[in-house]
Amino acid sequence: MKKLFILLAGVLMSYGAQAQAPTTPQPGYIYKVEPGLPGKQVYVSGQRPFDGKGRLVGAGDLGVQTRQIFENLKAALGTVGMSLDNVTQVTYHIKDQAGQVSNLANQQISAVGASFFTAGLPKISDVKAIPQIVSDDVLIEVEVIAIK
Repeated sequence: MKKLFILLAGVLMSYGAQAQAPTTPQPGYIYKVEPGLPGKQVYVSGQRPFDGKGRLVGAGDLGVQTRQIFENLKAALGTVGMSLDNVTQVTYHIKDQAGQVSNLANQQISAVGASFFTAGLPKISDVKAIPQIVSDDVLIEVEVIAIK
């Protein structure tokens, strides 16, 4: 079964293309996978609260950092002709040493997300507590899946 899955994945990837789209110089990346199936999927991973010059925005403020990440996501998706309305899944990685996301953190990211997702929040949304992110000042990292 494992060999069949690996073979199937290889076949699908051979029909598609992977490319890194240009984004602003902040950390994080976007790549586009078109596996030859209906609908085009884009995976945006590792979005962090840095501005176009690579400077951290909102040190110590989860709400401000989340807003900056959504601005970055809008720009990244725009490079492949999509918007936040195309997002079907979002995963928030919140820095928390105790391994639990507080109600306040959930409320903050939900409020910011609701202000950016004009077509409604994605049906699949997950919030994960992680002990460490790239820098001590970074409180959140976001990844999304979008389908055109």
